[in-house]
Amino acid sequence: MDTLIAGAAHCAAADGLAGLLSPLTESAFLRHRLGVEPVLIRGRERRFTGLFGWSQLNEVLASHRADPARIHLVRSADGMSLASCSEPVPQLARRGRPTRLRPDRLQEALAAGATLVVDGVEELHAPLRDLVAEVERSLGALVQANLYVNLGGAQQGFHTHWDDHDVLILQAEGTKRWDIHPPTTEHPVGVLSNPPRPAAGAVSWSGELTDGDVLYLPRGWWHTVRAVEGAPSAHLTLGTRLPSAGDLLRRLLVHLVGEHGIVRQDLPRFADAERADGWYAALRRVLADAAAEPGLLEKLAAELDAGAPVRPRFSLPHGGPVESGPR
Repeated sequence: MDTLIAGAAHCAAADGLAGLLSPLTESAFLRHRLGVEPVLIRGRERRFTGLFGWSQLNEVLASHRADPARIHLVRSADGMSLASCSEPVPQLARRGRPTRLRPDRLQEALAAGATLVVDGVEELHAPLRDLVAEVERSLGALVQANLYVNLGGAQQGFHTHWDDHDVLILQAEGTKRWDIHPPTTEHPVGVLSNPPRPAAGAVSWSGELTDGDVLYLPRGWWHTVRAVEGAPSAHLTLGTRLPSAGDLLRRLLVHLVGEHGIVRQDLPRFADAERADGWYAALRRVLADAAAEPGLLEKLAAELDAGAPVRPRFSLPHGGPVESGPR
């Protein structure tokens, strides 16, 4: 795995993907590294000041409710749950039963070895949202930022696993220990793949990410993440699921369903052999003709690329929502 030195002391939201990966150029990354191999960018301490750190984390936790669909407490040594770290939100008029985190109980849970996870944290902090929107424009795909926080006592860590999407890890504060293992199945995809676990000792890189570092991992690369004793850590994982050949085939299916009656028909499960053979032969012709049609797959791929999700921006009171994000 290549290890590079960051080209700038600080990374701003407007710098987007290029700022995270410098000294790699964005075009070099997209053409030669994306989906191919990991890259480690060593950055200076406080590189992400202004984007996210302990002060921003404390503000997010103090100003948002304890939504169990977003905030999780995992790997707790004594089994403390998010609910046990929460209390009812005082309300003038009761609307539901919202809760908020209790600072003392959360501190106890983290000190006991738990890891705090906040999914989609970019939705709770404007500078991160701006950064994620810039990365989305570069990749032409949805990006989600998840936050992982521990206080250095989480000895269990996260078991060796692989992700079904590409990730950029930003070490915003502190230190985290990583072991990286090569893929055991080429281009695995979600529930459709079951790669064998890597052999013992099959580690391609082992080391610590420290404040200011960025690590890129393509999908399918196994990794083990552990806390460093006595070293509190906050890292962000920017995950993105890029369009695959499988997505293109799903779009092709939608196209064929609209164009050919045979694709909409029931399977000839109760037909005699001659009729069933004729039906499957006709279906093969439809599939073969579609695969051979000049420009069809490229056209559908362009439609897939143009259909990437966008993030809403509102302009009340004078206008409707203004969409931003990948196109």
